[in-house]
Amino acid sequence: MSGSRLKLLFAFGASVTALAGSGCHDAKKTFKTNIEFMQIRQFGASQPKLTDMELKFVDCPGNARKIMRAPREFGECGSKFKVGDKVDVDVEVTWNSSRGNYRDRIVRIGDCALELDTKDEANYQLVENCTELKRSGSVVGVHCDRKRSDELVKACPWFFRK
Repeated sequence: MSGSRLKLLFAFGASVTALAGSGCHDAKKTFKTNIEFMQIRQFGASQPKLTDMELKFVDCPGNARKIMRAPREFGECGSKFKVGDKVDVDVEVTWNSSRGNYRDRIVRIGDCALELDTKDEANYQLVENCTELKRSGSVVGVHCDRKRSDELVKACPWFFRK
């Protein structure tokens, strides 16, 4: 096979691979799960108010939480929720090309639509799995691991990042 044919074949193969790879990240997925309100606070001078929330994913192993500042548009509908309430949510996962990984966001809590400001630093999540440290049969401390374990990603796939 001549050199020019090999170059053409290689270029075609690279193009097909690049196109196939670029399509992998385009899909948007939505997951349904349950949360518990750990904290909820409305604030601001006008109605409806901004809402700060700490949510625990009750279907996920370990301690998986989302801390969010919901905009005023959520405030009127979201004012009915109280600490301890357990409700269903929709979690949407999309590819974030600027970060080079998948990102998740809650788009519905109960029957309330939610559109968070993705650049607001008040919105973040915490994942940790803590175990007791024992020596000679006695608990001497706690070790907390903050990585997204395989067990967590299997039960709650929206925590997958790459």
